[in-house]
Amino acid sequence: MAATAFLVHMAAPEFYQTLEKRSIKRFGILSTVGFTSVAALSAYMMCVGFLTFGGKCNGVILNNYSTLDPGATLCRFLMGVALLGSYAFIGNVMKSSFNQLIYKGKEITDEKQIKTTKALVGTITALALVLNDAGFVVSFTGALLGSALIYIIPPLLFLKSTKRRIDNGSLASTSTLKIERFWNRFLIVLGAFLAFAGCSMTVVNSFFPHLL
Repeated sequence: MAATAFLVHMAAPEFYQTLEKRSIKRFGILSTVGFTSVAALSAYMMCVGFLTFGGKCNGVILNNYSTLDPGATLCRFLMGVALLGSYAFIGNVMKSSFNQLIYKGKEITDEKQIKTTKALVGTITALALVLNDAGFVVSFTGALLGSALIYIIPPLLFLKSTKRRIDNGSLASTSTLKIERFWNRFLIVLGAFLAFAGCSMTVVNSFFPHLL
């Protein structure tokens, strides 16, 4: 749960651009205070939930509380407000990244923006209506995207960059570089295996626990 406090990092450039009297120092203070506060609050709530229910904790800890509990009801309302408030930041970044990937080098009209928004919001809403275990969503995306961000994407960028520089003659293809490129390929394979293993175990643990 503490880790999810940092998931808004992809919106950092927009936060910097909209920061009043922006500077690297002010942005550093904003990031430090914001991330530290949210991480501490998330870690505290995670510990309180686990100490209360132990191994019986649900993916969303509020589901462990009675629907008649006024405190839990208030927290559910505040959770809804938080989700609605943060959705705009994350959704906007996701749409921007999607547009850059799909319409690279092309003009992005208002019509395309609207179509992209409808597609993304519709897909996410459909998944939210079907999946009721937040623990599964966090575990699955963590296994898939975590492996990609750590083991797959950086080596791919390195391999593409070095190949381009070797082709244009700005980088010599030395034995050291060949070994380094080999290990980067190995990391890609390792990342794919870890992603597959993590996602598989998440699916089995959530939907087929009798197999474990």
